[in-house]
Amino acid sequence: MKNRTFELSLEKGDLLPLLLMLPTLVIILFIMIVPLVYGFILTFYEAGVGMTGSTAFAGFENWKRFFQDGTSRKAVVNTVCFALGATAGDLLLGTICALLLVKLPHLFSSIFRPVVTMPLLVSPVIVGLIWRYIYDPRGILYWFLGLFGLSIENFPGVTMPSTALLSTIIAHWWQVTPFVVIVLTAGLLSIPDEYYEAARIDGAGAFNVFFRITLPQLRNVYMTILVISGVDTIKIFDIIYALTGGGPSNSTISLSIYGYNQAFVQSNLNYAMVISIMTMVLSFLIFGIPFVRNNIAGNKE
Repeated sequence: MKNRTFELSLEKGDLLPLLLMLPTLVIILFIMIVPLVYGFILTFYEAGVGMTGSTAFAGFENWKRFFQDGTSRKAVVNTVCFALGATAGDLLLGTICALLLVKLPHLFSSIFRPVVTMPLLVSPVIVGLIWRYIYDPRGILYWFLGLFGLSIENFPGVTMPSTALLSTIIAHWWQVTPFVVIVLTAGLLSIPDEYYEAARIDGAGAFNVFFRITLPQLRNVYMTILVISGVDTIKIFDIIYALTGGGPSNSTISLSIYGYNQAFVQSNLNYAMVISIMTMVLSFLIFGIPFVRNNIAGNKE
């Protein structure tokens, strides 16, 4: 009876999807799962980059060090603040720009859309270098502020710990907001016009139309942006490294930069793996859980 059931399932092609997915599953196993497990095992040993011979078992010492390390705690706070501030700004600015572009006549929107999306084509390292010159005391930013009687004392930029992190977030907004604009514009154009026509007939204002029609229709789009852009902000490295290098006084150091310093500057690969794994955990807690909850709520509906 069991053999007969297996034959029927095979004839129906039930195993075909699994067979087609098998090469991808093998690649994921050896490229993602195996290195992740190996990296987790490394956290319980002591070894540096390039060291040969046997490594000493350290137990939970590397993990204890992470929670007792003041620099790691600072990196966690900076990473969370950067992720929340950068993602919130991306969504807010991207929404405003997308709404304006959709409302523009076709001729003007076809001109402005390529212009708005140009920063997305620039490498993050180059973005960091561009904004380093913008924040230079003799740069264009302080020339512009000087027109309003302001100076570097009013906004120290990357020269002071109080404003350095905000300065890196602004640079991130400049580059990543175009991505949000592209995705949201596509989402806005996919909303049926009948919804807006019915709202106009009922006399709904622009405020109510946005929060009762546009925003609910874009919920899944926002969640997709939240995961893609949010996870990218958690593992932020290139812009901050090129702009401030984590300074001044570790005011912009992120978990990725701290892990890089531990692995390739301090030659402490095992502690760097702890930092990397905690970065992954933090990413899931902040952006993964809301995405999962949204999918569960969507399936229930």
